[in-house]
Amino acid sequence: MNELKSILVTGGAGYIGSVLTHKLVKSGYNVRIIDSLIYGEDGISDLVSNNSIELVQKDIRDEKALSKVVENIDCVIHLASIVGDPLCKKIPVAAKQINEDATKKLIDISKKQGIKRFIFASTCSNYGSASSVVDENSPVESLSLYSKTKVNSENFILNAKDSSFEPCILRFATAHGISPRMRFDLLLQEFLRDAIIDKKIKIYGPNFWRPLVHVDDISNACISTIKSSGDIISGEVYNVGTGSENYTKKMLAEIIQEFVPSTKIEITESKVDLRTYKVSFEKIKNNLKFVSKKTIRDSICLLYTS
Repeated sequence: MNELKSILVTGGAGYIGSVLTHKLVKSGYNVRIIDSLIYGEDGISDLVSNNSIELVQKDIRDEKALSKVVENIDCVIHLASIVGDPLCKKIPVAAKQINEDATKKLIDISKKQGIKRFIFASTCSNYGSASSVVDENSPVESLSLYSKTKVNSENFILNAKDSSFEPCILRFATAHGISPRMRFDLLLQEFLRDAIIDKKIKIYGPNFWRPLVHVDDISNACISTIKSSGDIISGEVYNVGTGSENYTKKMLAEIIQEFVPSTKIEITESKVDLRTYKVSFEKIKNNLKFVSKKTIRDSICLLYTS
């Protein structure tokens, strides 16, 4: 396999993208980013100012921009997305356009321009409501518009595989941890914020399972996917996380309570969210020799003391 050196990161200024982009630059890759910068460029401002990356400020719905931005690129890491069901519900038309329609256009353009490898950021929430531990062979169940756009995109991407185009799906567990473009609307950060500010964590579905993974580990998994040989990447789906970081919402709140003892945990069943999934990460461990290293306790400790 020819070495993949020139990397395009869509959404490279975002929560995951800014961490990944810094790691790629540090690892010696040539990095180009396409990002609409609706949240600003603070997460990558240092890389822009010292010319470590090429930044293209465009919306990925701009087909002309996509055709230009993939020129002389070996591998695309497609992170750009309207993330999470609450935001997708607020702007459903844009969510479909960005998460699904633009993804399909980017795949078609990438194939036409000879991109070797395409890595797609998906989500473990695609498993929906599962009563047993799920893995990459388990059926998916879209319980939200966000998941629906991801599942539809996954199917399109995997069907695009051929001898010269290597697509790979990475289903991320729920992200946590510090990023240059910080988010506090993710499960761990949201619980910790509420514990510190409100002295209370309100939980819907306390016994529903979620796997969690640090944003550093997500980024490292993407880099492992770049470095791995095509025979274990092309047409494959990998869950990204580690089995020991599966928690119920109540377990997560109780761990935060250890750090913030004044926190009260309030259980309520008034909100309907049927998603519960305990996930296996054995495939990425066995095939890519990838193991997540950071835990929720690492994030809580760092966030709480920062």
